[in-house]
Amino acid sequence: MSEELKNNLYATRAQDIILGAVLICASVLWLILPTGAGTGGVSAAVVYHDGRAVAELPLDRQGSRSFSFEAGTISVEAVPGHGVRISQSNCPAKVCVHTGWINKPGETIACLPNKLLIEIKGEKQEYDAVIY
Repeated sequence: MSEELKNNLYATRAQDIILGAVLICASVLWLILPTGAGTGGVSAAVVYHDGRAVAELPLDRQGSRSFSFEAGTISVEAVPGHGVRISQSNCPAKVCVHTGWINKPGETIACLPNKLLIEIKGEKQEYDAVIY
C-alpha cells in the first residue's frame, strides 16, 4: 500500500470532527432534558386521614393548612412550582417532613402515626417502568 493511500485512510477530516461533536451533544441533551412524563395535568394535592379525604389543596396557588388529630398537629404547605410538603409534624421520626416536596401525579407523602396521606392528583401518571 502506498504512503499517500495510508495517509488518506487515517486522515481526520473537519466533517468527522463536527459529526462527532453533534452526536455527543445530542446524546448529552437526550439524557439531561426532562421528558415531560408525569408532569401534565397536575391539579391538586388531596389530604386523606384514616382513608377519608379531608382536604384538597390546589397547586396553582400558595397556601397552607394545619390539621389537628388525636395524635397531634400537622402543617401542610403548597407552593406553585414546588408542589406540596408537610412542613411540621409531631411524629417521632418525622419521615413525612423529610420526604420534602412532591409535585408529580401519583406521588405521595405518608405520616403513619397520624394516619395521614397526601397524594398528588392529575390527569397523567408518571411511568412506573419503561421497557425497550
